[in-house]
This record gives sequence, C-alpha cells and structure tokens, in this order.
Amino acid sequence: MRSVLEQGRNCWRQVQADRVAFVVDGDNYFRAVREALCNARRSIFIIGWDIHSEIRLIRNGKHDDYPEKLGALLDCLARERHELNIYILDWDFAMIYAMEREFFPHYKLQWKSHDRVYFCLDGNHPVGASQHQKIVVVDNKLAFSGGLDLSKWRWDTSEHSVENDQRVDPDGKPYPPFHDVQILVDGEAAEALGDLARERWRIADGKDPDVPPTDTESDPDRVKTPNSDQLAL
Repeated sequence: MRSVLEQGRNCWRQVQADRVAFVVDGDNYFRAVREALCNARRSIFIIGWDIHSEIRLIRNGKHDDYPEKLGALLDCLARERHELNIYILDWDFAMIYAMEREFFPHYKLQWKSHDRVYFCLDGNHPVGASQHQKIVVVDNKLAFSGGLDLSKWRWDTSEHSVENDQRVDPDGKPYPPFHDVQILVDGEAAEALGDLARERWRIADGKDPDVPPTDTESDPDRVKTPNSDQLAL
C-alpha cells in the first residue's frame, strides 16, 4: 500500500527507527526521561512549550542517588560529566500564560546551574504562534517526542484518580488528572530529532550548539533504553 507521506511535501523527513515505544502518561514519561538523562554522556537537548526546573521527575518508589528535581538533576549531571553539554529551549511565552509558568526560568535553569547548562527562550516564530514542540534528545541516539512537557500539571499515573496526593505542582498545590503520550525512538529517527533540536537552537540562539560526535560502536552501553515496564510497545 502506498504511503500517504511524501518527504518535502507533507512531512519533513522519513527515517528508520530500530526501536519504537510509546510512553503513556507523565508518571511513566518522567521516570523514563530521567533514566535516559542519567545515562547521558555527551549531549542533552530539551525543547518544550514549557519547562519547569522544580518538577519532581520521580515521586514514589526507590531510585538512585541523583536529584529528583529536573534543574538540580541537570546541574548534577553537568558537574559530574566533563564532556556533557545540556541545551534547554523554552518558549518565550505570551504574558497571558505567565501565571502557569515558572518565574525567572533563565535564572533558575542557567545562571544557577553549571556553565555547560545552556538555556534559551525561543521567540522566533510568527506573531500569534508558539514554540510547541516537546522533544528530548540524549546523545543524539535516543529521543522522546509527543505531547508532554517537562512542566508542572503534567505528572499523573494512568489511573487518573480524582484524588492523588502525589499529583501536586512545585508549590504543593493539587491539580486535575492529566493524560498524554510520548514516543521513544532510537536509530536514524533519534538522529533526525537531534538534527531538528540543533536547528531549533541555532534559530533561537543564533549560535551552533557545541556537541561532540557520539561513537556508540566503541561503547555499546553508552545509550540505554529505559526499562520496558514503563513503556507501551
């Protein structure tokens, strides 16, 4: 059957993924993306409509000794790994959304972090539009894309209970159930999303990101896929 996709006409690029999985809901996604970030060695790109430094990526169960909160985790990883560069691209939001977002994200995500954590507000779009992509790319070999920001009001379990003591924002205030999904890919698909992330950064910041090449053949364990029990295959 002929594909409806035509590269250059109704899609940007057609590439192959060696592995594909769906990560359903914020609880699973935050855990999966945190595990991927903890395995990063050379580069992390985080692109979002909204990104909040104080969100807790894990909220129950045992975990490693790395920080739970996004901003502290990224700072810790940059200090620990001398080859790691981290790029965070957040929409330069309209004032009508100011009450939904973190105050002074530039201060919290760059000035308070290691000097290899780079932050940029992206306002390079048509009037009335927004930067609405939600992408995380790790070492150019593993990538998430979909509808979930690393932001407040996104975490929830798949039960979507009316009441959940863990479903609170960084200020400790509860919010309603929330449902969404991300896709996780590797191979050429992850590399393509890495190309997209770097191009978005160049457009917004005006500079090329400093990302060294990743050689996974010499180190096959460098990029690991998050535990399969978090994913919908």
